Amino acid sequence: MLSWTSNISKKLKLFLILGRYNYPTGAFLLMLPCFWGVFYQINPDENLIKIIFLFIIGSFVMRGAGCCINDFFDKDLDKKVSRTKNRPLASGALSNKEASLFILLQLIIGFLVVVNFNIKTIFFSFLIIPMVLIYPLMKRVTNFPQLFLGFVFNWGVIVGYLSQSNLLNLGIIFLFFGGIFFTVAYDTIYAIQDLKDDKKFGIKSLAIFLEKKPKQNIFYISLLSYIFLTLSIMQIDKLSLNLSLFLSLPILICFILQFYLFHKKLYKIVFDSSALTGLIISLVFLITNYL
Repeated sequence: MLSWTSNISKKLKLFLILGRYNYPTGAFLLMLPCFWGVFYQINPDENLIKIIFLFIIGSFVMRGAGCCINDFFDKDLDKKVSRTKNRPLASGALSNKEASLFILLQLIIGFLVVVNFNIKTIFFSFLIIPMVLIYPLMKRVTNFPQLFLGFVFNWGVIVGYLSQSNLLNLGIIFLFFGGIFFTVAYDTIYAIQDLKDDKKFGIKSLAIFLEKKPKQNIFYISLLSYIFLTLSIMQIDKLSLNLSLFLSLPILICFILQFYLFHKKLYKIVFDSSALTGLIISLVFLITNYL
């Protein structure tokens, strides 16, 4: 009996590792852009607590499904990279069938979450699915997989906003692009950790493309993110130019601190701190509703 319980426990742990539930930074980075969209223009007629709860659950299970799909495609590549060779599929600790069933379970939970939203939100949620499926293949064909990830991870800006409003506006488009460049920056920094292995085994990434001047290029990407985020704040009608710039200041400080950490080659810390930066951005847009 004890042995059977132990085996179940080990298997559950492997599933959690496969979906990265043991390392939730990525789930937060998928979830927070949804919050940006929701907080950009809160609709008092909507149940905000319910919507936030749905986005939390949806972000975790869809990020988990995405990681499983990524590992399913990449298991042969993962075996060659020191950081990923011990992942459940790459190491053989879980079978393809077990991974497929776990993906299906997470997708079912994701579906049960998304059907609670309005029709437009549901439609736009499903619209991104092809990009989610294509993304794991991008590192084989282009040096810009981070750009595709930025598009996928920040689609939540659009979905979150449509949970509150029927029409998109210029501010949300600016916010979407600000999020894309934010993701490109932190994921490129994360990819630097695998630079040697990626080059050795033919895995493509923006980290390789920008290898000669990484600090300078990451600075420019982060600057673009800050500009678009600031432009998004400036599009909120009730805010003056001075107030908009003041509200964007905490975001700028976060980016400066991250660049300092990047300069010190603390790549994983920069990646993890991006969740805190995303939270700060959420709070900035939440505050604008009460000014």
